[in-house]
Amino acid sequence: MLNVIDKNIKKSRVRFEQTVLYYPSRLCSCIGENNGIPLPNHTCNQGFYYDAPETIKVIRTQISHKYLNTPQGRILNGGATFTIPKYNNGAEQLAWKTIAHGDIIVVSNKSKRDTDVLIRGTRDKLYAFDVKEILSIYRNTTQYVVTTDFTTSIKSSVAGQLTSINWVSGKGPADGESYTVEFIAAQQFRVWDDQGQSRGTDSDELPKKVLCTIRRFVSPEANILEDANIDQGVY
Repeated sequence: MLNVIDKNIKKSRVRFEQTVLYYPSRLCSCIGENNGIPLPNHTCNQGFYYDAPETIKVIRTQISHKYLNTPQGRILNGGATFTIPKYNNGAEQLAWKTIAHGDIIVVSNKSKRDTDVLIRGTRDKLYAFDVKEILSIYRNTTQYVVTTDFTTSIKSSVAGQLTSINWVSGKGPADGESYTVEFIAAQQFRVWDDQGQSRGTDSDELPKKVLCTIRRFVSPEANILEDANIDQGVY
């Protein structure tokens, strides 16, 4: 049975397969205390806790056209579909069984410029995984300089391994003030919907497909359908 997957999608795997990091998530109870939106001063990461990542094999494809422009005006705000084979080199992939809404897929060999807004003393950690470079830190029109005003470090926590901004004494914004961080990190996707097995058969060996949206840090609670004039909570 281990060869069924490889036989069905052998050509696709050879040509399109990628190695990615899969971060399983656990929903944080703080969102129940804040109308579905995570508390900024909580220990979680955008309403979730993340376990150590697992390296998995996937096939990445474009979003189905049903999520793009249609007469109903549905527009997906960026994303991808990932197909997850059940087996890799004869071993079952954990993600095939456990992947769900809120989990994170990181494509380490692709980079993306992004922005996050932090609050000194409340949250001085970037939510993004695998941050490669800090480009700039601002508050309004004031730009801060690395080593002179701040340093960075990687800290492990229940929210994952995160990049921390460490302010030099007497430098930077005052406690409670917000500041903007521009950075480059590995490309990250948030699992939005488990679309089940890739074909409609009774076989338990077929790969699983998940719809993902590009991970956002400034407004992560926004609905991925841009023209839907509603707010979408964490869960």
